[in-house]
Amino acid sequence: MDKLPSKEDIIKILKSVKDPESEMSVFELGLVKNVDYLQEKRTIVVRCDFLRRNPSCVGCLPIAWLIQKKITDDLSKKFLEYDDVDNVEFQII
Repeated sequence: MDKLPSKEDIIKILKSVKDPESEMSVFELGLVKNVDYLQEKRTIVVRCDFLRRNPSCVGCLPIAWLIQKKITDDLSKKFLEYDDVDNVEFQII
């Protein structure tokens, strides 16, 4: 595996990770706004826009959180396959 994902690799990852509710990719849904690499921390920082997808129904929020957790777990697994990536952090914007 490469040391770091290229721009093309990042796009492939975003296209491969699906929202379990809609089966659309996070790329198609535009959920990921930015991906950065912090070299000193060997960390990928992913900025996600989950807020616009949160339901207004308080009882539905736990389901939305489970969906978000599945997406972030899947993204983490893909990014952690790269040799120079030790951590993946998510920022909700």
